Amino acid sequence: MSNPRMQNATSPYLQAHAGNPVEWREWNPETLEFAREQDRPILLSIGYAACHWCHVMARESFSDLDIAAVMNRHFVNIKVDREERPDLDKTFQTAHALLNQRGGGWPLTAFLNPDDLSPFFIGTYFPAEPRYGMPGFADLLERVHSVYREKGDQTRQQGAAVHQALASSPPGSDSLPPTSSVDAARERLEEALDNEHGGLGSAPKFPQLPLLDFLLDEAASRGADGSGRLDHAVAALLDGGLFDHLDGGIFRYCVDADWTIPHFEKMLVDNAQLPATLARFAVMGDDGRREVIERLLDRSIAHFLARMQLPDGTYAASLDADTQGEEGATYLWTPDEARHVLEEAGIEAETIEQFLSDYGLDRPANFEGRWHLAAVRRAERVADVRPLDAAVRAPLLEHRDRRPQPKRDDKSLLGLNALLATGLMRAGGLLGRDDWLATGLDLLDRLVPADVAVADLPTGRLGERESVPAFLDDYAALLEAQAEAFFRAPDAGRLDLIESIVDVVRERFADQSGAFRLSHSGHGAPVGSLVVFTDDAQPSGNAILADALARLGYALGRSDWLATAEGIFKAAAGSLERAPQAHPRLLAALRRFHQPATVVVIKAHDMADWQGAIDQLRGRGIAVLALTHDDLLADKPLPAGEGGLAYICRGTSCLPPESDPSDLLARFD
Repeated sequence: MSNPRMQNATSPYLQAHAGNPVEWREWNPETLEFAREQDRPILLSIGYAACHWCHVMARESFSDLDIAAVMNRHFVNIKVDREERPDLDKTFQTAHALLNQRGGGWPLTAFLNPDDLSPFFIGTYFPAEPRYGMPGFADLLERVHSVYREKGDQTRQQGAAVHQALASSPPGSDSLPPTSSVDAARERLEEALDNEHGGLGSAPKFPQLPLLDFLLDEAASRGADGSGRLDHAVAALLDGGLFDHLDGGIFRYCVDADWTIPHFEKMLVDNAQLPATLARFAVMGDDGRREVIERLLDRSIAHFLARMQLPDGTYAASLDADTQGEEGATYLWTPDEARHVLEEAGIEAETIEQFLSDYGLDRPANFEGRWHLAAVRRAERVADVRPLDAAVRAPLLEHRDRRPQPKRDDKSLLGLNALLATGLMRAGGLLGRDDWLATGLDLLDRLVPADVAVADLPTGRLGERESVPAFLDDYAALLEAQAEAFFRAPDAGRLDLIESIVDVVRERFADQSGAFRLSHSGHGAPVGSLVVFTDDAQPSGNAILADALARLGYALGRSDWLATAEGIFKAAAGSLERAPQAHPRLLAALRRFHQPATVVVIKAHDMADWQGAIDQLRGRGIAVLALTHDDLLADKPLPAGEGGLAYICRGTSCLPPESDPSDLLARFD
């Protein structure tokens, strides 16, 4: 019998559990009150739709009648989509680290005291039967139930201690953190670069785009072109098994150190950030990398993102790791199958054999008796990456598209779509791709419908149905995207929207520390709310917010926004000092706050004479505000009869204006 609570959820992940014999409930006041009335501990299971091990636990345990009976008898069972409730996920992942002294993951399995929602035992995946050195889930359930009944005082004491630890955070400072914090983090991260295989750290290997962005920013600030180890790190993302050589886009991570076999889910969170990261690297040097990156980004944007687009023009959250219960099945090949497809397409025998050799199909299988496509001879420079030729790629992709496909999580998440809008606009601007820029602007304007107040935005939608109110990270990503659009096409209406976003953040998420909380009182978080400065797959909301407010504050002369950004940096001082390398986006923002970027403000009634200079400057990564009306930035006037004036500003100071586009460019030459 299907569970109506799960059937009516706004998360496909929750809907997928509607047929379980477990009596799942959603996290809401009614469920929490029910747990208190019943005096039964809460079994909280957090996962997401594309998660392979979430599916394994669902098949093994949540579909088992005997295990479900134990769960229903002893616990109030709550299922949470971590993409819909990042506040709950962050809270209990942090609690896992406190209780177990190691990182967590998904599925996260937490047992909570019903009265104060404090966790007294947390793990991740548990097998139905004992294996992998772990207890069987049914046995674990009975033991947890016994502990709660027989040692309830101890579970509450432990839960209270975890609550206290969650509520505390490293102290802030009255002083702005120095750039030495940025230098220390850069040195540590550069030491972590893998000289042999490229990328950061060891297996499992994640793209870690916020970290890579930070290192690229640091290289650019020193006038470097990103060659050497950074070049190797970017090449590793594009040449091995992390990048989908047929459809474009990157998988979530690779299970090995040499980037061969991915964990096959594709997440919007990674692919939203990829365009800006790659475009930034493309314009740092002139060694041929730009052509490679543009070809691969074209593939990702034209094919993978098109596959992810929803009817309303926004983009879905993820593609599943599994196809019909088998991990990676859509993406795997045999040599005979690939050869047959290419022969049928009329590809020459020599070209076919070269493809099989280049992608390892003439070697032993690399994944459970089949082959995942990863270049065998890896390039150490992006310029040496050889994208798969269209004549070979097209028939293989067409054949692959006829196979069963992984399920798509059709949630439209506000924050991730805003990240994508920013990424497309930045990539389009840097590489001169007006089509990408237009796609990013169109996406951004779909995220705030004309008839919806900024304060009423939900964190996600499934079709016409809205989920819970937006979180800090959603508003921060939206602010950054609106700022990017404002610099591209400044107008008073967009500035009003930016001011509305800032007002909502200040009113709903402000913390006494000077930074901002992840959630607000309307979300019903179990420990009030966390103030988060560290990045994970995506940058922290506080970091994005500080960066965007500083950029806008310097450009528009808004000292109040600069003060808010400074408050975030001061509040984060203790966290930065404890683990600087865990805060790459905040550190990049701190560098830009101390050493603000140049902004060119051009005022002209007709921008035609200035457009060539604008394009050249933006192609170099220099921000340009091109104002055709005098209603913005009244402190930089356009006198009557003047054809146009360009102000070159850095921080809070500007040079005398230039009246000729050639003279403006000469300043930078």
